[in-house]
Amino acid sequence: MPVKLYYEEFGMGIPILCIHGFPLDHTIWNRLIPILATNKQVILPDLRGHGLSPIPPAPYSMNEMAGDILTLMDDLHLPKVVLVGQSMGGYVALEVAEIAPERLLGLVLVASHPYADSPQQKQARMDMIEQVRQDGVEKALVDFPAKLCPDAGIQDFTWNIIQGMEEEGVVGSIQAMADRHDNREVMLNAAFPTAVILGENDLFISQDVRQRMQSDFPTTQFTILPDAAHMLMMEKPLEVSRILQNINAT
Repeated sequence: MPVKLYYEEFGMGIPILCIHGFPLDHTIWNRLIPILATNKQVILPDLRGHGLSPIPPAPYSMNEMAGDILTLMDDLHLPKVVLVGQSMGGYVALEVAEIAPERLLGLVLVASHPYADSPQQKQARMDMIEQVRQDGVEKALVDFPAKLCPDAGIQDFTWNIIQGMEEEGVVGSIQAMADRHDNREVMLNAAFPTAVILGENDLFISQDVRQRMQSDFPTTQFTILPDAAHMLMMEKPLEVSRILQNINAT
């Protein structure tokens, strides 16, 4: 059953809806607001289990999380949006695109990809769920900010968000990521512009995955940002904003 997501809204123009990654919230996009909101409508929700949105009991599914986004679009009377997803937010955005492709003006994956977990990756997520249940969120995720980005300021910012996460939100989201299916067909069959923005030093997107995406999706616009990791919207806000402003959403 869909939940009513907390969101913030800025500016006017073509709507750009940005979905944050795990285990963060809408504030990771704040550095884009002064740039994008000059000529775009920017919508920044918190996913279920994150930030100021409701925290249903775990587990969650990508289908449920996508349903929450579509419900928000309906509530805001947005027939179509440019959908932007960072990391796990990209998985949610892909699910929205699969369920309701007619609702998209464009799809942008930021530090994300459309592939399902390998058995080894899925097991690692199950191990993380066990660790969170056993040790609590802060102890289980204490090393996460350093993996997201080498910048100390961004690490502090993301750690403050992570410390506010509740166990059900963390576990529910990990389960949704583990259970997600392959969404390559969404990218291949898209009738709207697609783009992928990756960081050169991203610890979560391997060189193999990067090359695989560029080979698999020849019509997708690819940008690899140097001296950037997994938090591109915070590390390179000007570059990310420029790409989002130039998505040919017609």
